[in-house]
Amino acid sequence: MIRRHRKKILLSLCALFWSGCGDDSSSNSKERIACDFDQICPEYGIFYECENEQDKISGNYENCTMSYPSCSDVYYCSDMTDCFKMTNNNTTTFECRDKQGNTTNYTEDQFNSKYYVDGQLIH
Repeated sequence: MIRRHRKKILLSLCALFWSGCGDDSSSNSKERIACDFDQICPEYGIFYECENEQDKISGNYENCTMSYPSCSDVYYCSDMTDCFKMTNNNTTTFECRDKQGNTTNYTEDQFNSKYYVDGQLIH
């Protein structure tokens, strides 16, 4: 019986394997979007944290803690989105804004799966 239907079985198997193959145009994989990286750092400025607010107002900074403003990591992406890297409690997130002002927040893994900086890893 198998010999009599061997061509049909072979043709069915070929059709089964052929249907499992796909070309690149039907692929669901998304290409990542290129971004330019820039680090914006204030040129000057000092923050004072004082126990007594009156010391801060009067300019007496002897009992105050001094800190400097930190730099901001900004990604300008080719999909017309600007993304700002934020770290809070050892968790990195990205706040991305499109040209219409819509905001989307990404975890670090979500951001890295969607965007890349040409020639370097996103840190």
